[in-house]
Amino acid sequence: MQTTGKTWTLMTMTMTIAAALLGVPGAPAQAAHIEQDMTAIADAMVASVGDLRTLAALATAGDDRVAATARRRLRAAGPAGLTAFTTLHDHVIAAAAPAPGSLARLIGMSLGTGPNVARAQVLDSLDEICAQRDCAASRLYWYTDLESATAAARASGKPILSLRLLGDLRDELSCANSRLFRALLYPDPAVAALLGQRFVLHWQSERPAPKITIDFGDGRSIESTITGNSVHYVLDREGRVVDALPGLMTPAAFVAGLERAAVLAAATVELDRPARALALRAHHNARQLELTQAWNRELDAIGQGPRQLARSRAVGGQPRAGNAAPLAASKAAIEVPMLGIFGEDVAPLSDAELFDRLADRHSADLQFSPATLTLLARQQWRSGDAARDAAELGQATTNLRRAVALDTLRNEYDLHRTIHGWFGAGDQELEALNRRVYDELFLTPRSDPWLGLAAPSIYSGLDGGGRRVQARL
Repeated sequence: MQTTGKTWTLMTMTMTIAAALLGVPGAPAQAAHIEQDMTAIADAMVASVGDLRTLAALATAGDDRVAATARRRLRAAGPAGLTAFTTLHDHVIAAAAPAPGSLARLIGMSLGTGPNVARAQVLDSLDEICAQRDCAASRLYWYTDLESATAAARASGKPILSLRLLGDLRDELSCANSRLFRALLYPDPAVAALLGQRFVLHWQSERPAPKITIDFGDGRSIESTITGNSVHYVLDREGRVVDALPGLMTPAAFVAGLERAAVLAAATVELDRPARALALRAHHNARQLELTQAWNRELDAIGQGPRQLARSRAVGGQPRAGNAAPLAASKAAIEVPMLGIFGEDVAPLSDAELFDRLADRHSADLQFSPATLTLLARQQWRSGDAARDAAELGQATTNLRRAVALDTLRNEYDLHRTIHGWFGAGDQELEALNRRVYDELFLTPRSDPWLGLAAPSIYSGLDGGGRRVQARL
């Protein structure tokens, strides 16, 4: 049943009167009841709205309760709710200007009023509906529970792309690789089109992302994450894993890997278990051989003969953060300086010089999308010197391009090739595969709650080696 204009007006007046009562002196005992009543009225108002476009308009309404309820309804509607919101607010989302109020937010000031705060409200609402920070650059809808994602996949016949990360994809300080996915992969036009049209998207947190803050004692600080890695699993519409793409790679390599996995998922989803297992083994054994041949061609291009990669892994006991950090060049550039503060030695990777030469060959071919470049520029620290900022952004972009090229080579020829071998040896179950990826490839096993950052064999002069345990509700 749709709410009539008169009924809507009456409900709005009731909420306005209730809001006024909240500020009446001597009525604190009524405040909690009034707040509950107002929320119930807002829920009732929005519950009567069946049109997604109307909900999209209400999602940025002046009344926070109405807006929050509308956003929840749009999120519950799935990708259709996101489409309704982006269609209505496209002129705001598509604006190429830097994010409104970025400086004000940085120093803790209010955004104020006017077009800046209105645009910030639209972008924040979009992130909430997408379940992804910086969603304006990609406009992708993510499920946050696998059961719902699987139901959507069965209904649509699409495979599932399931991201495992440290932290929360909606948070700025999710793990470094997931932040790079948001900036470099998901905004790329080819990636966004493939994900939006041919996959059901899902993400799940492996564990919280460890964070570090350096306080300079004068109001300045640096905050970042310190370790962690991410992996994209491709599942068929029944939720069974068919492949895993570890870490960061170029948009072109990501698209190629996803397209192969989507074809594999479609070809095997209706097979019985023995036939499916046989088909998966055949595919992954073939891919392992193809990668070996491609690796030899890479070596030949720089005048090197065929050779096997020497895997870099921790020796004995729990792996240290210094073992895990260099496994991904892009995030290592962020994390390694922080690890030095802990006195953590960063282990050099085997074949490092070889990979450096190969990365030099490929980095010039990597071009970031306009959406990515806009996001990189918006997130840059501003020194106040325009020429210096431009030069530093240019150098940062060049360094990032090379790191992504290096990550692509390592992740495909080393980590992904290993995963192909696991599939080639037998059928894989998602959770068991995920445990093995984090234990053996990313060197961040669940058995170590400190993620290799605690050093019990090194005296620090701090009680408990500086470790603290606080209960979290």
